[in-house]
Amino acid sequence: MTLTTAKWTLDEYHRMVEVGLLCERHVELLNGEIVEMPPEGPEHAN
Repeated sequence: MTLTTAKWTLDEYHRMVEVGLLCERHVELLNGEIVEMPPEGPEHAN
């Protein structure tokens, strides 16, 4: 069986953020994939 990865559009990603699906998660949309990112450190806060 071959598995494929679901690719997300920017509109779909923004909708997930709007409805709170990604609440309190540090993620970014990169090339259609939602990727977990480390929280910003103090050197990047400004």
